Amino acid sequence: MTYTIIKESTMLSTNSLKRKVENILNEKTKDGYEVVTVAFGLNIWWMPTAFITFRK
Repeated sequence: MTYTIIKESTMLSTNSLKRKVENILNEKTKDGYEVVTVAFGLNIWWMPTAFITFRK
């Protein structure tokens, strides 16, 4: 199995980050990837950040 971790950040709002993450999830699952985890938090500059782990 191969794992892929994607980090996505935004300076705008948590809603825009949520939409980005939804798009990534839809795109990757269509390509045959399985979602392992999705975690939201803040980075060192207090920007909303998401970490998404997939496996194939």
